[in-house]
Amino acid sequence: MSVVFDAHAHCFPPLAENSGGMMRERLGELQHHVRFHGQGIRRTRDNAVVTKPILVGEKDGVSWQPDVDFRFGSFGKLEFKHEGEDHHIQWMPPTLWDMSSPAEYIVAQMDYVGVDRAFLQHDRIYGYLDDFFAECLRRYPGRFVTGAQVDEWKGGEPDQLDRLKRQVKELGASALYFSTGGFFHNDFETGVNDESLRPLWELVGELGIPIHWSPCAMVRPIAQDYIRELRELNEWADAYPGITSVLTHGLSNIFLEKGSPDRYRIPPEIASLLERDGWHMELMLHLMAADVEFPPYAEDLRNVVRTLVDDFGAESLMWGSDMPCVERTVTYKQSKILFDTQCDFLTTEQHDAIMGGNLERLYPL
Repeated sequence: MSVVFDAHAHCFPPLAENSGGMMRERLGELQHHVRFHGQGIRRTRDNAVVTKPILVGEKDGVSWQPDVDFRFGSFGKLEFKHEGEDHHIQWMPPTLWDMSSPAEYIVAQMDYVGVDRAFLQHDRIYGYLDDFFAECLRRYPGRFVTGAQVDEWKGGEPDQLDRLKRQVKELGASALYFSTGGFFHNDFETGVNDESLRPLWELVGELGIPIHWSPCAMVRPIAQDYIRELRELNEWADAYPGITSVLTHGLSNIFLEKGSPDRYRIPPEIASLLERDGWHMELMLHLMAADVEFPPYAEDLRNVVRTLVDDFGAESLMWGSDMPCVERTVTYKQSKILFDTQCDFLTTEQHDAIMGGNLERLYPL
């Protein structure tokens, strides 16, 4: 029987808890990440939409970030003040009343939807979850695969290498999750091809683990910067051809280029990655086109899947949900619809590969 394996899920304790420390740094990085968020900003007293980019600094990076008392709220909200007024972003679905996503909640959702396994992405905005993830693995053996985390802007330093080794050798992590959003902390002076990170890549190779990449520096202009990051990943892939990689949040250009006639294109920089041995891409298309009335039925997304399968083969593609974030747009169950019922051009073998078989090959039980 085919396995259903979600390439993108999150477990985390209540976000306002200082999980692993460095709350100020976590909030700063998250503020940078959401400053142009598709959910938009609202003034809290009357829920009015605010179009002014009030979270944006003069330049990009920690040194220019506006001080707005940015903080975690409740019911899925991020809260902050501007000119004495309370504002918020509905970042998560309102059902996350205490801003947590415990393992038992995600497992219950997986059981309901029919998902066998899930990869837990380890982004710092949710906390330093090394030991929390180990407990998720202990409580639900066989249901989760976890990504390790390092502080990316100093990932080649000895303490970060030791942390990665502990996560893999002692805590059960099976991959490295690497977000370029972490470069925010040194004003984006570091990049994935910096010599300072060479010890990290060498350790990843020694450990024999994949990297799940999130190219989300979001330096302005953001759409162009995404393409720049993809070019840098191609340069990195030239240098480290033996490291298996997954491009998470695949085809972010669909979100970043809303309104463009070329919005649904496959950038040549992504094509170049998918043509390489050992490279894969997560498809979270329902959130990349969250502005569409009901994304799982969008013909443009069906055409994207058809093009990807025709040009690169189903074996490089992986369905991801972004649970629980997904439920501000569609339900967890609905996030499967595009592949389960709308892409009738897929063979059974292609469908099963995308919905879990490809990820199962990377992380067999």
